[in-house]
Amino acid sequence: MSRRIRQCVECPKCLTRYLIGSSPYRNGSYLVSGRGNFELYRLYCSCGRSAFSIRWSELKRYVVSKKAHDRGYGPPDEIVDVGNDANSVR
Repeated sequence: MSRRIRQCVECPKCLTRYLIGSSPYRNGSYLVSGRGNFELYRLYCSCGRSAFSIRWSELKRYVVSKKAHDRGYGPPDEIVDVGNDANSVR
């Protein structure tokens, strides 16, 4: 089975990780690109934290489980940083 490696945005408060291109998300969160600046993204997470901004160049790569990929988001145990033990995701 091939691994799904995607760039994601992580909410700094609840640590939920969101796949780019899956917004709006079923949990009520959404991700938008900046007006006139497609390098900048803003995450509005359903956990209630105020919007979080991140640049495209700052996005990390993650190995994404099938369940999280189908949802478009997930916790750190389903969406694992490529720099960590990526073999643990199934």
